[in-house]
Amino acid sequence: MNAMLERSNRDIAAAGMWQDQIKKILKAHEQGERNNAMLQDIKVLCICIIHTIRDPYCQEKMCEVAIHSDKLFAVDERSRAGRSMLPIFLRRLIFKSLQAFDDRLRALETMRQSDRGASGTSAARSL
Repeated sequence: MNAMLERSNRDIAAAGMWQDQIKKILKAHEQGERNNAMLQDIKVLCICIIHTIRDPYCQEKMCEVAIHSDKLFAVDERSRAGRSMLPIFLRRLIFKSLQAFDDRLRALETMRQSDRGASGTSAARSL
């Protein structure tokens, strides 16, 4: 049981680290300029998180980040009016998904810490 909880904690820590990397990439490219290498980096990070965290809600939020990032950074030419507002809107959607992911990750961490405390208490009782 302890090994499973330790792995869960490592998974949460890794997912948090990868999420921070996504945020850094997004902040470094605030204009949403087309950059396929950077877009691939975001997609790889999202995939790593999806395969690490087995929570459907977290996986959904990372899928949203990947989809919106694809639209933001790999968009074709658009009309002048669309070009000015769409990147702002997409960035907001991405950061909203990242915040929801972060909130859920914190909740999972809290639940796992509670489980660890409960398993420690029951182990102490059995001694």
